[in-house]
Amino acid sequence: MDIELTDDEHLRALAALEAVVGNDTDALTILAGGVGERPLPALLAAYGQHTLHRILIAAFGIDATMDYDETGRLVAEINSDPMARMVFVLTDALHNQAAPAGNDPMTAKLVGRSILMAIHAFTDADDQDALTVLRALRNQVLRRD
Repeated sequence: MDIELTDDEHLRALAALEAVVGNDTDALTILAGGVGERPLPALLAAYGQHTLHRILIAAFGIDATMDYDETGRLVAEINSDPMARMVFVLTDALHNQAAPAGNDPMTAKLVGRSILMAIHAFTDADDQDALTVLRALRNQVLRRD
């Protein structure tokens, strides 16, 4: 099940991933969050799960226009695909790594790097391409009403 993220959490996670690409530990420390905010490593794990699941959905051709049977068939394909199952294991591992970390910026950096490497594995995007993708995702969040 996908973890709900607010628009602010999406933007914070995207800023953190940009900081990871730029090796900016100071920015990660600032983005750690305050009272009432999800710790940054946990936020990145949730964002990574959200993003990687969406990549899987797109890779298997699932879209909102499909009927229930077609969607069910493709979801069954995802669930039986070894690479897709590895994504599920990775996102679970990211949550397990983030849970005890609190707001440790180094753990946030490690979780963020794992997310970027997983995106690279699916899209062949290097860090600069990933920044372009991250900016597009940020713009998508900002345009929502």
